[in-house]
Amino acid sequence: MSDMEVGEAAWREWHEERNATLAADHGWLSLISFDWLSEERSRISHFPGRWYTDGTIAAASFQHGTSTSKDSSAVLKNGEPFAGEAVFELKEDDSDMSFSSGTRVAEVVMRGGRYAVRVRDSSAPTLKAFTGVSVFPYDPRAIVPATFEMFREPVTVMGETARKGVLTTYSLVGDVVFTYAGTECRLAVTGDPYETLEAVFYDATNGTETADWRAVTMPGPQSEEGTDNFVIDFNRTRNFPAAYTPFGTCPKPVKGNRLTVPVRAGEQRPGPWINPDQGLWMDEDR
Repeated sequence: MSDMEVGEAAWREWHEERNATLAADHGWLSLISFDWLSEERSRISHFPGRWYTDGTIAAASFQHGTSTSKDSSAVLKNGEPFAGEAVFELKEDDSDMSFSSGTRVAEVVMRGGRYAVRVRDSSAPTLKAFTGVSVFPYDPRAIVPATFEMFREPVTVMGETARKGVLTTYSLVGDVVFTYAGTECRLAVTGDPYETLEAVFYDATNGTETADWRAVTMPGPQSEEGTDNFVIDFNRTRNFPAAYTPFGTCPKPVKGNRLTVPVRAGEQRPGPWINPDQGLWMDEDR
């Protein structure tokens, strides 16, 4: 096989792994609701119990036989029947998915210093309709040599996420500099030059051909794979979960990570999320 054939075969394997991950029963395509918790004990969308938070912990009270209007299954904790009060104490970006009811899982999360519950359903219409991620054809020209300019010390910056009001922290370790479609480009990256770097970026295809923003990872220039051949393979540019669901809290690109050239490589813009209650989700509903 030629180098191009080897590269394309490896890319196809990556693409198949991406499809398998997204098709998982309680993966990102299974999300059907997102509820912030408050001090008032109240019900949430699509899952039993009464939920609340005091800011430090989150909690939920379940009784035997409690159910949603659409699912009469009992509540389980790690697969075993559960009744009483459950308490969750999470750190930022943590998730707990130990509680289930029927085809649904309650994912308790801490995001932006607040507790919320996302419900995942293996019967979600978006998941059932999924047939694979649309991608641009493999293009060897989308593999570009790059130079890594490492910062003396990592730079911590605050950034926005897909969820309004939820901020995230980036630890930037340097810039990658490269030429794409004849244009010199620069992107700030996170990660470890001895392992893997990641660039989250905008480009000229966003919002039409591709999702609103995407990311690409690359073996670090000082890793075993990158030492002699530091390249960025934009064929492996991927969508964030927020491209598939309005319930993602995915990081947006930092200021300056905007390419003026179109990157017609990697994953394309997916179809709209299908609301199990109201039909198709549109961007303004986020």
